[in-house]
Amino acid sequence: MAQLVDDVLLLIFNELRDDISTLHSCILVNTMWCHIAIPLLWKHFSSLFENPYNFEPELRKKLYNVISHFLPNNPGDPLPQYDIQLPLNRITKKLSFEYMSFFTRITTIWIEDMSDFLINNEVEDSKYKKKILEKEIYRLIINRCKNTKYFHWNTKKKLYKYSNAECFFSKLNFFLFNFKINFANSKTLHKLSGICKDITNLEIVDCNEDAPGLVSFIETQKNLQSLSLYFIDNEKVEYNKLKKIIKKKAATLKKFTLQPVTLISPRIVLSLENIQYLTLDNDGDLYERGWRKWTKYLGMASFPHLKYLETAYLPNNIICLIIENSGGHILEIYIRFPLHSDSNNYQSQNKNLILAISNNCPKLINLTMEVGHKNLRKMKGIFSNCMQLEKLFLTTDSNVSPNGDKFLVLMSKMLSTTLKEFSFGDKFNFSLEGLRTFFENWKSENRSPFKFIHHYDDGMVYLWTSDHDIIVGNYKNEGVIR
Repeated sequence: MAQLVDDVLLLIFNELRDDISTLHSCILVNTMWCHIAIPLLWKHFSSLFENPYNFEPELRKKLYNVISHFLPNNPGDPLPQYDIQLPLNRITKKLSFEYMSFFTRITTIWIEDMSDFLINNEVEDSKYKKKILEKEIYRLIINRCKNTKYFHWNTKKKLYKYSNAECFFSKLNFFLFNFKINFANSKTLHKLSGICKDITNLEIVDCNEDAPGLVSFIETQKNLQSLSLYFIDNEKVEYNKLKKIIKKKAATLKKFTLQPVTLISPRIVLSLENIQYLTLDNDGDLYERGWRKWTKYLGMASFPHLKYLETAYLPNNIICLIIENSGGHILEIYIRFPLHSDSNNYQSQNKNLILAISNNCPKLINLTMEVGHKNLRKMKGIFSNCMQLEKLFLTTDSNVSPNGDKFLVLMSKMLSTTLKEFSFGDKFNFSLEGLRTFFENWKSENRSPFKFIHHYDDGMVYLWTSDHDIIVGNYKNEGVIR
């Protein structure tokens, strides 16, 4: 019975894992609640501290204070040996938990922040002492963080040389590596390829060379399921080795992210038949070469298992090919910043994209896209065929502010009762009466309340006024809007 209670509490607390204040209250109830909630709370801390600079100094101080208590501090240890005195609130009794074992995610960013935070620049030899402190923190992590699965390597330090490093890194599943910041990047990855062999999710940031070490590291992974490659501006590099290893590993890949798209050969898409999550970002409109080749290879490609598609700075016709060659299982589509190289051709391509979605995505749940001002009525096809649509976020091209009232009428007549959220960007022009009529129609059909969210920048406030806000507020009070 006691075990049953523990298991039930664990399930409940796990649902509260993102609510720090509630979890903190749970640990104060009694010893049993405390022992169940503490690991979840610290696991959440470890994920939050991927970017510690988002948090107030007081919170960082408390976390770093606890970690510091695990650092060796006997007379013969490095910290006292180099006269490194940390500003700690000393805890005299033994800590109740092995907190370091609760860290499931480690990023080298907070380690650097911790050394900067605890050693003031005005301290004598502060730069050297920070290096010593960092070494001790890394040694502590590698020896005591036994449940770490995610590691963000953003340092030049050769961490693979630490004692027990092989045991620590061999247990990782998620690995993010900043290629540019590591002065011996290829060599480091080559060394790690002999240690890390069970990485399922790999993210390489700021890649700027077709490095043998990177290829070796990817090749070593036995069950690589997610690969994200973020290149930096170096159009002269031919990523031939990377292209070959991606093709070789494609059988197990379920998720693939590429940015910028046109810096690597489009031949890789022919091997991505098992992809479920695909993100293609061309990093602004800086890289416009190669779309003819992408059109050619996407025309031959097939994505029968695709469920999630996200694009940025891609032409509409390229996105069309991906959707048309999917297997009808796409659940989420996020199309951001489509290219506008030719305004007349854009309207036609945008119309084709709407048709591609309506004809090939019957299971669609979430849709974010830009709709040309001439094509709003074409959304009727998506409303008719995508009967499971729950979230809709629309923007429109920047040249014209379309009459949104007609679109609201179309929504109220055609859109399925499954809708839970409708968001729209600036440029949509809704009259007060058109907005009121839309909400009245929704209410008269006894449809479920939904979120109604507008995104207007400061330059377009004349399209959305305080009177619009009053109407939305009234219908929110009536329960039409959540």
